[in-house]
Amino acid sequence: MVGSPETSRAQAAPSARAAIKGWGRRMNERWPHRRLIQFAGGHDWGVQAAAEVIASRTPQRPVWLSNAPLPDAIPMAKAQQLLGGECDLLVMDLWSGLDADALGASVGSLRGGGLLLLLTPRLADWPHWIDPEAARIAVHPHSAAEVGTRFIARLARLLQSSAAVIHIDGSDTETAIDAVVALTVGEWQQRQRPTLDPTRPATPDQAQAVAAIRALVSARARRPLVLTADRGRGKSAALGIAAGEAILQHRARIIVTAPRRSAVEPLFAHAQATLRAASASEAEPLLSFAAPDALLADSSAPDLLMIDEAAGIPAPLLEQLLMRYPRICFATTVHGYEGTGRGFELRFRALLEQRTPGWRALHLKTPIRWRQDDALEQLIDQILLLDAEPAADARIAATDLASARFAIRSPETLANDEALLRQLFGLLVLGHYQTRPNDLRHLLDGPNLEVATLSVGAEANVGSNVGVNVGADIDMSDLVLATALIAREGTLASELLQPIFEGRRRPRGHLLPQTLSAHAGLAEAPELGYARIVRIAVHPAARRRGLGRRLVGELATRARRDGLDLLGASFGASAELLAFWRRCGLAPLHLGTRRNTASGAHAAVVLQALSPAGEALVAHARTRLGDDLPSLLSGPLQAVEPSLVAALLQELPQRETIGGADDQRQIDAFADAHRSFEAALPALERLVRAQLVAHQAGIQGGLEAEQRDLLISSLLQRRAAEVVIRERGLSGRGELLQRLRAAIGALRDCQQDHQRISNTQASAPRA
Repeated sequence: MVGSPETSRAQAAPSARAAIKGWGRRMNERWPHRRLIQFAGGHDWGVQAAAEVIASRTPQRPVWLSNAPLPDAIPMAKAQQLLGGECDLLVMDLWSGLDADALGASVGSLRGGGLLLLLTPRLADWPHWIDPEAARIAVHPHSAAEVGTRFIARLARLLQSSAAVIHIDGSDTETAIDAVVALTVGEWQQRQRPTLDPTRPATPDQAQAVAAIRALVSARARRPLVLTADRGRGKSAALGIAAGEAILQHRARIIVTAPRRSAVEPLFAHAQATLRAASASEAEPLLSFAAPDALLADSSAPDLLMIDEAAGIPAPLLEQLLMRYPRICFATTVHGYEGTGRGFELRFRALLEQRTPGWRALHLKTPIRWRQDDALEQLIDQILLLDAEPAADARIAATDLASARFAIRSPETLANDEALLRQLFGLLVLGHYQTRPNDLRHLLDGPNLEVATLSVGAEANVGSNVGVNVGADIDMSDLVLATALIAREGTLASELLQPIFEGRRRPRGHLLPQTLSAHAGLAEAPELGYARIVRIAVHPAARRRGLGRRLVGELATRARRDGLDLLGASFGASAELLAFWRRCGLAPLHLGTRRNTASGAHAAVVLQALSPAGEALVAHARTRLGDDLPSLLSGPLQAVEPSLVAALLQELPQRETIGGADDQRQIDAFADAHRSFEAALPALERLVRAQLVAHQAGIQGGLEAEQRDLLISSLLQRRAAEVVIRERGLSGRGELLQRLRAAIGALRDCQQDHQRISNTQASAPRA
């Protein structure tokens, strides 16, 4: 236990004091570094040591993160509330649990000259200790003790080797004393930190961003701005200052949106400061917040739409906003706690090129809260792989993709091969906008998870790198071309079947069997064994080459060999993703009735049978889908995209036909512009359902996708005419009726063509 502050100061050697003061003077010459101090020892000792440091730096108010009942401590799960804020003293009690998301979120709020105090067990003991957060990683029937500790072992190794960390061991009192003295020298951090004006840009690139955002208000329409930055570069501040200036100069009406209201608090604070500085508080109502989905129903026309943390908003929703609002600024974090911006940048760029080729990009490089070469930023990036990138495109382009080999990568290999881990996790970040720091811990320590790759060996790759500079910057690890994260699920005890079906039990870590039982009505689903593909990603330079299909095929072969019944996945559904999984042999057999709050999409379940029991479940799922879909389409799935409905219709058993000659007369009368839509509705619905189920794959030549979607939304989903007219940009009911007649006519022709083909085949002599 550390002694009193007076005793500590009395025991410090004069020479140590002089050296520390000299270090402090040198640091005064520039913006000060942020520092990390690790108190590795008993919990009570660490809390007392942290209290001494805090007492030496008054009047700075500390921010405590802990799941323990400490005074004024913020629970780890609520660390997101620190995003956008600033502090000078941050204490993280890792004795109460290591939450990687909380670590990434909180460190970004620490200003230059600030201190991060980590309270941990001793480094040698930490990997052998059952972390309280392990309970969140454990899946049924595993306990917290069965969760791996590779993430913590890697963290301890990186902390031990980093020059950015001051290590204080609970058994080394003199080291602790010296560190406390070092932190009390003159409070030079407070004296030397520049005072930033919240109404003015702090860096040249931030000033450039403010000017570009402000210019959007009067610029030509359909030329969106994409603003990217790492954490701490003043992205939200630039948006806020620009908003305030645009209101002052043009009385512009600006709407701000983001995944959550709290994410844009700094934006509003800077805008309001800019307005107050000009004594223009009455203009503040011109700046407002709206949730992303609410914007689509908003009939107003603001002068500018600002989307902050755009990578956290589903791409289909962003596309609708892009086409709905003529002047728009997208802003997002590239590297940081959100962990999504890099993938957003790659995926969204193609959409912008297609829809708005005159778009502009700006990137903020200079940090505002800390120094350019901040050692703590570099360390946290390394620990959480916030800056992880896949292999360079040039290396992939010079590789023989046909030589790629399939492998299951053990967690031990990944934890000890930093270059391989960075490639692999970089691919996951690019491919999935929801990838977060905690996913890294799950990847290394999850008891039911495996990591698969398609890769090319480093030696073979280097030999084929004709024209590529292979130097010291090229690592010698395998080149990862594609990767997948797989979870083993199911094979649950029979006594759990009814409670899961009734929604009374939700064993952790069994997403597919629980979804199929509790939501799709397949009570027997949890008894079977599943390999769920949690994430899959292919290197951007190797896409459209069949690697994704090959990787899924290898996973199916392995799962079948291991005696599992089904290969599956669950994801935010889109027509593109459903098409990919269908090419891989997995059919969509369930669509969630509610949109996921994170993805904004309905969750689809796709399955491939690997055993007779799996085939029986798939057949049951198809039957249930056919029974339930008509009611769901006119109810909770009424607003789902028609292209997704079409994909589900392909899986229905063919059993619907039109009602004979009477139906045919009504169909003909409607298509030929005689009979009303309402009078012919039952016959038209039977035609659409029968033909889209029976001949979905073969009607593309006669029925356009736009016509198919119009029939689904009007006849199967029963959307109101006003809704269909607005969604499709039609002039009114007359044009809607005209298009419906044309679509029914095309579908009728498909029906007749298929009937003729069937009759011809039936009458042909057999060999």
